[in-house]
Amino acid sequence: MGNKYLVEECFFLTPRDVGRRFDRIRKLGTNILEGRDDISYWFDDMSEPTCLFVSVDGHEPQKFIWEPVELTFGEAAYFHCGCGYKARKLYLLPSGNEFKCRKCHNLRYALSVLNSKSIAGRVIYRANRLHKLANSRACMGRIFYDGNFTKRFERFLGLCDKAGLEDIVRGANALKELVRG
Repeated sequence: MGNKYLVEECFFLTPRDVGRRFDRIRKLGTNILEGRDDISYWFDDMSEPTCLFVSVDGHEPQKFIWEPVELTFGEAAYFHCGCGYKARKLYLLPSGNEFKCRKCHNLRYALSVLNSKSIAGRVIYRANRLHKLANSRACMGRIFYDGNFTKRFERFLGLCDKAGLEDIVRGANALKELVRG
């Protein structure tokens, strides 16, 4: 493969995208992926699916083994890539028509190609961290449950602390004290 792509440049497919979660499938028959009318998918058996078929732009459909796994609190599903790897995400290259796992497409993360020893690399890394933290907070629902921070918000605060954003952590703790009274 001549072109090297980054994970961030590729479209990806997750089990949640195809709608199978907590024993529900979005609808019977062929489905069009939300936001991507060039991608269609369907399951082999609606009552107990074992295979997912995905077609990109009318090309020959790809077949992926669909493996639901029971967890302590519900169920998670995995795709089996053609290489045998069990993946939670399958990637589609910008110019491609096949979904594969990150290893098969030889994808790397943007942050892994930076020179972290250079000044520019450190600045870009920090800017990327801040951007991801801002997006994480924007997608978060409630931050309190029963007078305490949610686990998700606690994790967010830990990442803020690790990123050197002590003001956010102090402000959140002050808010928590105000809520408790």
